[in-house]
Parts: sequence; C-alpha cells; structure tokens
Amino acid sequence: MKKLPYILILFIGVTSCKKALEEKAYSNTYTKDFYSNAAEAEAAITAVYGNLYGMYNSGAPFFASDWSADQTFPRNVVGRNTLTQFSYDAQYSVQNSFGRSNESPMEIWKRAYIAIESANWVIAKVPATPMDPVRRDNIVGEAYFLRAFFHWTLTKNFGNIVVKINPTNAISNTVVGKSSIDDVYKQIFDDLTKAEQLLPDYSASFVKGRVSKQSALLLHAKAALYNEKWADALTSAKAVIDSKKYTLVPSFTDLFTAAKKDLARQEVLFDVELNNTTNPVRQSQIHYFYAPNGSSDYNKGGAGGIYVYSKFYNSFIAGDKRKDLLATSYTTSAGAVVQQANIDTRLATKDLVLMGKYKDPNSVGAYASNNIYLLRLADAYLIAAEAEGHQNGATAAAYSYINEVRKRAAIPDLTAGLTQQAFIDSTLQERSWEFYGEGDRWYDLTRTNKFLTVIPAAVNADYPVRTPAAKNKYFPIPQIEINANTLLEQNDDWK
Repeated sequence: MKKLPYILILFIGVTSCKKALEEKAYSNTYTKDFYSNAAEAEAAITAVYGNLYGMYNSGAPFFASDWSADQTFPRNVVGRNTLTQFSYDAQYSVQNSFGRSNESPMEIWKRAYIAIESANWVIAKVPATPMDPVRRDNIVGEAYFLRAFFHWTLTKNFGNIVVKINPTNAISNTVVGKSSIDDVYKQIFDDLTKAEQLLPDYSASFVKGRVSKQSALLLHAKAALYNEKWADALTSAKAVIDSKKYTLVPSFTDLFTAAKKDLARQEVLFDVELNNTTNPVRQSQIHYFYAPNGSSDYNKGGAGGIYVYSKFYNSFIAGDKRKDLLATSYTTSAGAVVQQANIDTRLATKDLVLMGKYKDPNSVGAYASNNIYLLRLADAYLIAAEAEGHQNGATAAAYSYINEVRKRAAIPDLTAGLTQQAFIDSTLQERSWEFYGEGDRWYDLTRTNKFLTVIPAAVNADYPVRTPAAKNKYFPIPQIEINANTLLEQNDDWK
C-alpha cells in the first residue's frame, strides 16, 4: 500500500471524523467548531505544547545529533550505531528493520510536522475566538514561537525542507515542495518577530513550561547565529540578557538536580516538562539511556545506552564544576560501587564515563522527573560572545559574555588578547563544555563546517574509525516521505 505524507494522514483523519460524527468532537482540535471560547483556545495551545513531549519522548532530537557528534556515543548495537558510523541511508533501512525508527531522524521529521499542523490551526482560528484579547494574543504568540521552533528543528537537521504555514483543510495543500534554507529562515524570523510582539515578559507566575517574550528573543538569536546573521544574533541575545528576567543558577549541579527543577526556572527559557509518575506519563528515553544498566543512584531502571567519550571527559580545565556531572563510577541500589572498567561489560571499550545531567535517584522505575532544557540563559551569553567576536573581534564586551559563563563554572577568565579566530574557537569550546548532552554540539559542528575534521578524532574501541562525508551535514529526508509527496525532492547530496 502506498504510504501517505503525515499532513495528508492528518487531513484524512479529520474529514473522516467529521463525516462520522455530528456531535462536537473535543478530542480533535481541528474541527471547525472547536475554537468557540477561551477554554477551547487554551486546550488548543496546550495540544501544541504536547507535541514537544511526543517528539522528545523517544529522544530522537538528542540521539540523532549527539550520537553523531564528539561528546557521547550509544552502546554499539545495530540500528543505533549507524548514526555514529554515518552508515545510514535515505530509507533508514537498518533503523526500520530493527525497530529503531523512533530514535532516528525519521521521528524528528514526523513529529515536527504534526506539531506544525497543530500550531497552524491555532494561528488560523484563535484570533477570532471570543475571549480576553490579551490572553488571546499570548496564545497566538506561543503558537508562532512553537511553529518557528519546529521549522528550525527541521532545517538544522535536513537543510531544505517543506515550510508549512497553513492548516491542512484541503487535499490540495497536503502535497508541498521544499523551500531553500534562506526561505525557511525567513519564515522562522517572521514567526519569531510576531511572537516577540505578542508574548509577555517572563514572570514567576507563568504556567510551567510556557514561553515568554525572552524565549522568542533567544530562539531568534540562536537561529540568527546558525544563519550567520551576527548583528541580529547579538541584538536579540543582548535583549534577553539586558531584560534581567532570567539569571544563571549559581550552581551548575543544582541546575541539573531533578529535585531542584523549579529553581532552574530562573535560567531555563524553554523546556520539555516531564515527571516521574505513571499517570500521566511524561517521560523520555533520554533519562533511561543515560543511566547505567539496572537500578542505581542515577535511575531505578537505567538501560546503559549512552556514555561519554573519555577524550571529552579529559578536555575540561581543572576545577571546572561542569565536569562534576561526569563520573567514572556509580553506586547500585544495593550500595555497591561499580568502577569504570566494569560499568558496562557489553562494550569493547572499558574507558567509560557516565553523564549525570538526567540523573534522578527518586525515579519511579525508569520514570525520571528531570525536564529537558531546550533554551537557557547561558546560551544567550555564549551567542552574544560568538556574535560579537564575529562582528567586532575579541572585544571587552565579547570577553565579558563568555567570562560570565566561565565564572559559574569556577574556572579562570578566558585568556586575554586572543585573535578573532582564536576567540571564536574558544566560544565553540565553551559551548561544548556548557551544553554537552543537551543535543547542541552536532549543530555547532555542522553550522561551522568543523564536523569533517573534529569527528574522526572522537573514537574508542567500539567506534575505532569515524569518517563523516560532506553529505552528513544534513540527514537525508526520509525516503518514505518523498515517495508519498510528488513535489518533495531528496537533498542533492543524498540523491
């Protein structure tokens, strides 16, 4: 049977329900009658946020990128190792054959377009909903932000992608061609500008997990950085910093302590809200994979699926507090200490390092409560440092931004008098130390075209040779989508 693109599947599901039912279907936010009052508008935007959980539950946005980079690696099993070895194809044959498609770029494509569809309905319908006009504007602003975020997620993974800005209310708009990266970013910036105008400043009274004007500004800054719009990146990052609505959590360890995630909200501008309960389930494989196998002080149900390269572990400056969340031993729930060589006997390498950013000793089985951070204030400082470095060189202002992050890490200020390129390289290194395990590093390497030279040095006994090609800068668009969409073409490097 011929497969259908996700936006067409959504359309068919909606129209079929409308024919079968005459009553109002509250389970489906796409019905024409849904947006009739404030409660329904709130339900609609909540559904858009719910797509974040749908995407990050599998861990695919982090796994696809981090397993490709130089900080962490998956246990060498069929299906996961293709990302680390750059042996995947446009069909994602191995992932599909071994039931790992939900950990692959295929999942990113699918979930992002489902989320964009949800956001499009909010943007199209909520402005006409009779309700408090201020809150109505806020909801639309949130939808613009989320649509921008999911388009950005797609383009940094796949390059030229389909830009979808209208709800799928007719079969005629289910088959859509790709846009260039420049046009994708044009839409992203347009959406974020609207979000900045409609969203309120952050306050402690915000519903947990909801975005603010500063969230939109920071995503704008990061998207501009990826697009080498240095002035825009600097302006937006400075606006976040200068607003003083957020502050760095004094302790890096506290920032990633599950029991203190409410404290972390002073720094985190956008996240995926999770919990350690079984009803409702709001959990991600990310926590489960990073914890050692079995029940331990990391998680009561870890898989031992992801570890840290020893070279990255050894790269930290002495005394860097960020290294405190990396370890070469762990304690089982029975109280036994397991040393490095015995952390996971299933692997060829014994030089294993654990990562504790998703550690939750109070997990309920594998259900951990750590939120997944997608944007935080440290990023504003490092974006500002890099953008200033590109635009004006290693100025005093550029140093002040990077040193603010180093101060929290308890390491000395960056060496004074660096050349422009040396300073920019230092900001990339700082980003590596600051954001490891947060799905960020691969995109820093691809946007700067350093992945071809950096990745071959990130090896171990399980992955002794790693040789990415130029085409690996972006993942191939899933062939199943190209087969279903007559206007969709594979990226040139993957044809």
